[in-house]
Amino acid sequence: MINQYHPSSFIDVPSEKSEKFNVYHDESGTNITQTRFQLHGVLFVPDTKLQETLKLLQDARNGYKGRIHFTELRDKSSSLRPKVAAEWLKLFFNWISTYCFYKCMILDMGSPASDRSRLPEPSIIYNRTARSAIFSGIVWSLKEYDKVTLSVYSEAITRSKEDNFEEYIPRELIKRAKGNKNCPDIIIPSTRVILVNGDPLKVEPVLSEHCEFIQLTDLITGAVSQAINANASQKIKFDFGKLVATWINDTRLPPWLQTKELHRRFSVSCRSIDKDQFYDVELQILLKDQLKFDNL
Repeated sequence: MINQYHPSSFIDVPSEKSEKFNVYHDESGTNITQTRFQLHGVLFVPDTKLQETLKLLQDARNGYKGRIHFTELRDKSSSLRPKVAAEWLKLFFNWISTYCFYKCMILDMGSPASDRSRLPEPSIIYNRTARSAIFSGIVWSLKEYDKVTLSVYSEAITRSKEDNFEEYIPRELIKRAKGNKNCPDIIIPSTRVILVNGDPLKVEPVLSEHCEFIQLTDLITGAVSQAINANASQKIKFDFGKLVATWINDTRLPPWLQTKELHRRFSVSCRSIDKDQFYDVELQILLKDQLKFDNL
């Protein structure tokens, strides 16, 4: 008897779900001798949505060409920077977060048991926390995929010659994904993190579109930092921190009680530097909100 091919026999075979993501990383609070918290924020942007999202961000600039940087926000400013920053946050919450994912990993170095003299080099702490932020974001927000291809971008900052950040991140992400049932297969074509100047007036033209997303990641991460530190002297920074604090509080509820539809799309985690232990860090901005500023 001749075996016959029956296409119907393959109907129930599930197809592999894969996607390419551009991953943008930025940080806040890297001086471990002066700050308690070090934050690493990561934004995952599907490659198929890159141009659409880029247009949204650029349209919101309304002609402003300068850098959107959280630390440079001022209440009394003659530039459009504060207005553009506010529009970007609204865009993220109202639309971009429906298909892009943000993860922030907070490293708490303030434990009473911490002996800072025994801590690794600052660059090692930085690199490990950055890797943890990206990997946690993959496991939490990209778990529906079987395979993801990642292009990893980070703001270009001054690093020592001994700092292996650029090679360490891709290598460790692939290493940790192997055999992890909670993580999709990871492909990273480049063996190095792609470094991007965070100033749109100085960035190389070939990386200009990625510069916009580095700035957006910085803006969100800076607002998260304000939510937990509440140390801003500028009202706009305080207001942005309050806004993001409401997002954080909502995502801490069980999914069926959340109202902002940010489940697995916006996530903030905190871990101790002493142990691999995760917990909800207190949002100082809500404690200091008693009539300090009006609502956003």
